[in-house]
Amino acid sequence: MVRQIETDYDKRFLKEKRKFNRKCSSIDEDFKRFEKALKVDIANNNYQVPLDNKKYSKISGLDSNVTLPAFVAKVFYCKKMNKGSKSGFRITFIYNTSTRSIYFVEFYFKQKNEIENKERINRLFK
Repeated sequence: MVRQIETDYDKRFLKEKRKFNRKCSSIDEDFKRFEKALKVDIANNNYQVPLDNKKYSKISGLDSNVTLPAFVAKVFYCKKMNKGSKSGFRITFIYNTSTRSIYFVEFYFKQKNEIENKERINRLFK
């Protein structure tokens, strides 16, 4: 029996998503599509985040107390922006292989924040 991949969200992540939803009304629908695609990508890659493509990359330079790998999704399709998957939105998440769960940490716009907030990820493990 195949176990479902569970998801959870940092409260700041949800706040950031709501903020972007006011500017781009399709964000909720777009995120649901992204979340479903991420789960399929992980399931099709033997329940590991696929790093052999340009969609996801592992975040390096985290504190030694961070025990789970963190990733940033570089491809996010935003229907209203009409730029395809190059919308500029980035999503940071942590994936736990043993429990098959995704924890969404940060939702940001690349032109505002050049890189992910590593300190936020580090604080999750303190």
